[in-house]
Parts: sequence; C-alpha cells; structure tokens
Amino acid sequence: MDTARHVLTSPRGRRFAAHLGYACSTDERASNYLEPLTQADALDVLAAVDAETVAQLSELDVLEAFSRATDFARYWQPPDEEDLWFADPATVTALHPIVEAVPTCGHARWWSTPTDPTCQRAVQKRYTSTEEWSETFWSNQDQDADLPAWRRHVLDDEDRFRRFLDADPERQISGEWWSTPVPSRVRVTSRARQNLGAVELLLAEDDDSDGRHARVWPVHVDDSARVYEITGPDTWTHLVDTYPLAVAASRRSDWYEATGEHLRWYLPDWAAVSIDYDAVHLTVLGYLTTPGLALPLSAHTGASVPAGWDPDATFWLDPRLVRTCGAPVEWQRAGDTPWVPAP
Repeated sequence: MDTARHVLTSPRGRRFAAHLGYACSTDERASNYLEPLTQADALDVLAAVDAETVAQLSELDVLEAFSRATDFARYWQPPDEEDLWFADPATVTALHPIVEAVPTCGHARWWSTPTDPTCQRAVQKRYTSTEEWSETFWSNQDQDADLPAWRRHVLDDEDRFRRFLDADPERQISGEWWSTPVPSRVRVTSRARQNLGAVELLLAEDDDSDGRHARVWPVHVDDSARVYEITGPDTWTHLVDTYPLAVAASRRSDWYEATGEHLRWYLPDWAAVSIDYDAVHLTVLGYLTTPGLALPLSAHTGASVPAGWDPDATFWLDPRLVRTCGAPVEWQRAGDTPWVPAP
C-alpha cells in the first residue's frame, strides 16, 4: 500500500488531507477560515484543488491544516459528520492527489524521521488568562515515572468496569479512553521547527489549555536513551503484542463508540515496555496512519486503538533521561494568527 492510500485509510489522515485541500482552495466556500457546510460542497471544493499548490504552502500553513486533524480527534464518541464525509469513497478519491503532493514539500521530509534528540522541547501551557506561570514545571527531575503504579491503576480500573458489566452486560459507560501512559510521571517532548517553538504548540489532541499562551523549554536528552519508534500500524501492534495488557472491560464502551467494534482490547503494558525502552516516539506519518483505528493483533486474539497521542510526541518512560536546560521562551497567539515569541 502506497503512503497516500495508507494515510487515507485513517480518520486522522483523511481529516488532515481535507483541511490541507481547503487551505489550497480558491473556492469561497473554503476561504477566510470558512469550511464547506455540506458534504456535496466539500466534495466540490476538494475535487477542484490543484495539488501542485500544496508544495507552495509554508510549513506553518501545512501544520495549521494538520491541527484540525488533532483538534477533532475523539476516541470516546462516534465519528462526527465531517469524518463521515471524508470517509466517503468519492471524497477519498478527491483527497488522493492532495496527499500524494505532500512529500514534495521540503518541510514534510522530517515526518517519517525518528525522534531528534538535538531539538527536543518541553511545553508548559496556561489554562486560563489570569493564571500565573507555575514555577514547579518539571521539578524533581530525578524522579522515575512510577509505571508500576500506572499498571495498578489500569488493572484496578479494569476490575471496576468488569464488575459493572457483570451486573449489567449491556451497560455503556465511558471511562479512560487513551492508550498513553497516563496518569504517571512520564514526560512528553516534541521537536522545535523553524518559526515554531515546539510541534506541540499546534498539534495536540484533547488540549484544554487556553491555546494562547505557552512557555517552551529546551531539553537535554541523555545519549543512552533507547527509543521505540511508532511509524505506523505495524509498529504499534508489534509493541502491544510484545507487551500486552488486556483492557477489554474498561475500553469496551469508548472504543466501540470510536470504531463501531466490540473486540478484546489491549494496551501496551508501559511498565513492561520501560524495561527495554526509555521512550516511545510517534512519528508524524505514524500519526497520520495509526490512531483511531481498531488494529488487530497477531500474537493475541484482539485489537488495540492508539488514542491520545500527539504527532511527533515522545513519551519518556524514564523521565530522568530528559532535563530542561536554559531559560524558557514564552510564546503566544491571538485568534487565528500564528504562534510567535512574546515580546
């Protein structure tokens, strides 16, 4: 399967492609931050896009379009109306040349590359306009992530949901939907790009910050760090097959809503993963092809859903290998303007 087809099998990949098409469109139905209001209009706009204009977009333009894919990631509810539009075969056909043009953008070459230890950044966000900056960000930098406690939390949650289902097998009840090692003391970084302090500023799922203020810290990465790379569905399922943790009860309702399937669900056992790896990185291309899908496992009867990951995010299972260094830079944005360093 070629890369474009691989991206277009994924709900996040299709959403990115559609908004990239809108960014390239001269149609008034997709201009000035407007979006088509009907499926027919969306198809008309996307089918008329000149794919050659993709290469003319700036990196920030491309990442702004990409941010729509992360903004609308929902793994606890059914696909929304636009996700259904973009999955229609006619729309997928219209999106194909747009996705094929992405590799011609020089600023997309890093999307398949592993984590870059030379330019990792940590982002401290603000959640209200009146909130003061916390001075305890990444304090206690010698603490480990306590992933055994994370595992106990997951197993306790699984037991609680199993008891709910034993009492009422048809009960639909929402709970934890993510497949990241949260809650724990893991740390998360992403890389800096030209004119963008950190990828996380634009590409973040389920972000409840104010979206207007952030501090970005340079990060030093220990040379000994062992990083597992998630580059697509196969590397995710290999990770889960190798370090399986069954969560059939606790993920039953949410992942059914997201995928339409009742399966025996698994997470990676992050405590076990941390024995062999210090960090796990999701490449940008991995994000465009992997999250939100019910991915069948090979060594186990069941499936897994990558959920709650940001593009280019590196989760540090051993947070002692990453340290903030130097002074942070404050970044801000107003409305739909780009992120810029604060004066």
